[in-house]
Amino acid sequence: MHAVARINPHVRVIPIIQRLDADNAEALLRHSDVIVDGSDNFATRLIVSDMATRLRIPLVSAAVGRFEGQLGIFRGWEDGQPCYRCFVGEDPARAEASCAEQGVLGALTGVMGSLAAQEALRAIVSFGEDSAGKLLIADLLSLRFRTLRVSADPACVTCAVAVPTGEACPA
Repeated sequence: MHAVARINPHVRVIPIIQRLDADNAEALLRHSDVIVDGSDNFATRLIVSDMATRLRIPLVSAAVGRFEGQLGIFRGWEDGQPCYRCFVGEDPARAEASCAEQGVLGALTGVMGSLAAQEALRAIVSFGEDSAGKLLIADLLSLRFRTLRVSADPACVTCAVAVPTGEACPA
């Protein structure tokens, strides 16, 4: 924290040593300018996504597998923009082995963390091309990066509540 204050005294770091859940998510996230999620389970990711959409806070979501990372920027309250739930669906739980069991290439977490930090800055400062609604897939095994467009799901329960059909979102 002190290192951040030396670099920029206008940045406020508030460490919270508490597990985020459905009961405390709003209190923990409501004063954020941007939310960066790198949690390791879908239940938490969906809580974070739903709250980000409800509170209209940009969500930068980073995830890793053994050799592959994904980075998405979500603003589901904006007309035509997806939320994280639009991307993964209602119940994305997978039966396959966890990252703890399979392992993750250590450098991949650094790559995805750096990219997530860049997108968090872009969400606050707004530079370059808008990344909302895009998904970056980094395949470090074959050294390939690709970007896909994620569409809003018209039947998404989170977006339908955040942006009623035909209603424009405030800027």
